[in-house]
Amino acid sequence: MDQELVHTEECQGFTIKLYLCPEYDSPDWDFESEEEKAELLRKIDNCDVLWFCAKVTASKHNIELAYDYLWGCCYDSIEQFITYGTYADMKDSVIAEAKQTLKVLQND
Repeated sequence: MDQELVHTEECQGFTIKLYLCPEYDSPDWDFESEEEKAELLRKIDNCDVLWFCAKVTASKHNIELAYDYLWGCCYDSIEQFITYGTYADMKDSVIAEAKQTLKVLQND
């Protein structure tokens, strides 16, 4: 899968990475009107908004321990997704999963 690394941060001892992956499906949301849907599709086609799949990973020492995907993301910018989108929830999810993975590995 094609992916582009757009954000990296350290959090709770893990390296958190945000990748953008292509989203191939059209939005399947409920629209107020066909005009509203056509306008959004035009913005996506013109790259006026970002239409992507988000992948967030948690790693330690360059070993990926957890990941999460969210399809159908539509934002004006990456910063908007990080600040107001579901990035924080995805980050919390991969950190919790990575901690659990480390516990399992330490008990083996």
